[in-house]
Amino acid sequence: GSSGINAEYGEALESFEMRFVPFDLAAFTGASDQLDLARVIRILGTATCGKLLSSAAGCIQHLVYNHNPMKSRVRELGGIQVLVRLLQAEEDVAQSALGALRNLSYGHQNHLNKIAIKDSHGIPLLVQLLTSSENFEILELVTGVFWNLSSSEQVKGQLLRQALEPIVKEIIVPQSGWKGSQYHQDVGQGVECTTVFRNATGCLRNLSSAGIDGRQMMRSCHGLVDSLLFVLRSVVGKNAVDNKAVENSVCILRNLSYRLDTEVSPEHKYGHAEDWRSRGLGGGQFKRKEIEDGSDFKKKKNSKKHKGKENATPLPEHTTGVGLLWQGSVVRVYLDLLTN
Repeated sequence: GSSGINAEYGEALESFEMRFVPFDLAAFTGASDQLDLARVIRILGTATCGKLLSSAAGCIQHLVYNHNPMKSRVRELGGIQVLVRLLQAEEDVAQSALGALRNLSYGHQNHLNKIAIKDSHGIPLLVQLLTSSENFEILELVTGVFWNLSSSEQVKGQLLRQALEPIVKEIIVPQSGWKGSQYHQDVGQGVECTTVFRNATGCLRNLSSAGIDGRQMMRSCHGLVDSLLFVLRSVVGKNAVDNKAVENSVCILRNLSYRLDTEVSPEHKYGHAEDWRSRGLGGGQFKRKEIEDGSDFKKKKNSKKHKGKENATPLPEHTTGVGLLWQGSVVRVYLDLLTN
């Protein structure tokens, strides 16, 4: 993001790698008893046995852990395309492929791997797993891959178009505790700060720094602003403020508030056009009003008192959506966070 106190926050954070995964070492060693990466990838592309496929994907996950040259080598040998195809396989195989893809996509140096996942049509397949699986480990891996991919400027656009709404609908809203009613509902038990929620908010944190188009898409995404503000209300006073999911949520809201005054349409601020025009608002300002006896403001000595107020349009109270971002009650939430 741009520099400066009012700039959107653009630090590209990512998920993490996992090292230990079970696999059959003997199946992938060559004559020298050394792991043969090309052989592993050939097995991934030709084998039909689910157990062997899972083992091969686990082997790649292990090989590329904390090893950027090996990650590049997997891409060069076509391993990423093969692993993406395995996302459509049976659950155990898909889970192993996800683990390998998460490690392969981790690290800013591996932006070519992120692009390779996108170019292999990986994002629609990841979304399909997100919306169809109830397996927590798979959801954790899918959101981890999304978080890693979202740090790439070349991938953010497709994530915004294809993954934003499913992430919000399947993860953010249900795990935030927000029930789809007004923002001021009882917080109850509040947010489930699971690793899935952390990963999902991490992804959206990166996407929120994708420029004006990204901000507009996220502001208009149903339930996102409401859920994140509900999360902040839920954690205040519960010794739950200092965790990554809360940090991610605050950062998303900060970025969505960036240049809010110039990027939100009058209809969003004041209601539909016919409403604010009928109230004497044109271009977001009051018309000069006459008082009941037909005269203008009577005394010049009062002109200073009214100066500036004539052109100040009072914003209606919003109880849902992007309008929450400029409500006074939200300032109190931020102050409570600072206090805690």
